[in-house]
Amino acid sequence: MELKKFFENFTPEKRNFIIFLVIHLLVWTCIGLIRTVLPTDSLEGIYWGSLHDFGTPKHPPLAGWITYFTYIIFKSDFSIYLLSQLFIIAGWIYIYKLARKFLDENKSMLSVILLEGCWCYTYITGYYGFNPDVILLFTLPAISYYFYNCMTKNDLYNWLLLGVLVGFSFLNKYQTALIIIPMAIWAFMFKRSVYKNKLFYLAVAIAFCIFLPHIVWLFKYDFFPFMYFEGELTSYVWYNHITAPLLFLVMQFALTAGTLGLFFILKKYAKSNFNIQTNIKSDDSWFFILLGFCPLLIHFLLGLYDGGTMRPRWGYEFWYMLGIMLFYFFPIEINKKEFNFGIKLGYAAMILTFISMGTLLSVEKNYRSRYPVAHIYSDMQNIWQQNNKTPLKYLGGYIEWTLPLTVYNEKDNLVCLLDTFGYKSPWVDEEDQKTNGTLIIDRKQEEIIRDTKKACPFLPDDYEVKPIEYKFFVHNAFKQPREYTIYYAIVPPVK
Repeated sequence: MELKKFFENFTPEKRNFIIFLVIHLLVWTCIGLIRTVLPTDSLEGIYWGSLHDFGTPKHPPLAGWITYFTYIIFKSDFSIYLLSQLFIIAGWIYIYKLARKFLDENKSMLSVILLEGCWCYTYITGYYGFNPDVILLFTLPAISYYFYNCMTKNDLYNWLLLGVLVGFSFLNKYQTALIIIPMAIWAFMFKRSVYKNKLFYLAVAIAFCIFLPHIVWLFKYDFFPFMYFEGELTSYVWYNHITAPLLFLVMQFALTAGTLGLFFILKKYAKSNFNIQTNIKSDDSWFFILLGFCPLLIHFLLGLYDGGTMRPRWGYEFWYMLGIMLFYFFPIEINKKEFNFGIKLGYAAMILTFISMGTLLSVEKNYRSRYPVAHIYSDMQNIWQQNNKTPLKYLGGYIEWTLPLTVYNEKDNLVCLLDTFGYKSPWVDEEDQKTNGTLIIDRKQEEIIRDTKKACPFLPDDYEVKPIEYKFFVHNAFKQPREYTIYYAIVPPVK
């Protein structure tokens, strides 16, 4: 309904808003093409999707399925970068729709435009491509929008869509639970009758049915993805309990600093005082407080408790309401003049970020973005053929060395031995691996020895691994070289 109204009164501001979205889509789709290989997250997704299973070593399967089918249909890196931005733009549309519940037209559009200052909508494409976090950038705003509709309209249509979105969001990443918790708290505080509503339980049933195949898969394989989280959340030094959550908060501020700065400049331009929303006890205010900050607070408290790794990007996707909250809690009058200035600020942020990231991707000599796949694969094939009569099939070791070789040479039916964190891999036939042998690639000699034993658990304890040095060059966009030294080891076929 909001979008219908949007096009019924098509003002110059609305036209400029749409143009901004289109330009954002084009700019941040193309930035990734400076790379010569897809980001590791995208390569993981393609490989996970190719397994056609209801789980992966780290996450539920949805992101892998979407990445894989997009890639096999279009056969281009461009399609993955475009896919990422389509999800981001879809999320922005729902942010706009959610903003219209609380703000006027111009403020709702600016609440999206100012998000150009947040890294997660720009940086993420160039360095992470498409991954479960990008899907959350769409599902979280959509879930919040339909949840608010359910609380205010209580009709079948919104409850059905909420159930479907929650189900698929859980099928994408367990982190979806961090938005469900504050939603449940808000409903208990202000809409307690929802827990007696049959439509509520219908939505829960729909979400559960969508997620159920993954639950069955988890039981089948002894919940082995949780080994990944156990490793991530384990602290090995006491001070991590303090430094990890504090660093997490610092990086959240770094992420939002651009948008906060743009809003501050807009306030100064509009000559508006920094008066705060006084009705802080209203249900709308608590909607933003709980959904906007509770997921980050949960992350922070978990960090204090477990002291493990806290990746800053785990919190990035929960800032989708930042623009709405700024305009809601710090009122400002926006007319045509202020709106046009605001959209100029959005373009300025886009240009500065594009120049910075484009320059970095062009000058860096990083194997993650400019891996010479064809050269290394040719060398590894020759090395393998010199030692074995069977074709190269199994690759183990560091996935940032092996995944590009696997994905970009899919016709050779290579099998990448993913780390299953101590569990037997459900995707590898051990007898077939013995028959065909394995090539292990890693950064250091000691890591080759460790990874060979992990990739080939059938080897006897006294098996001697013989790491062999291998050198190659990575060239940046200006053809400047950087030499890398890695190691490989061959586990020959067992007859």
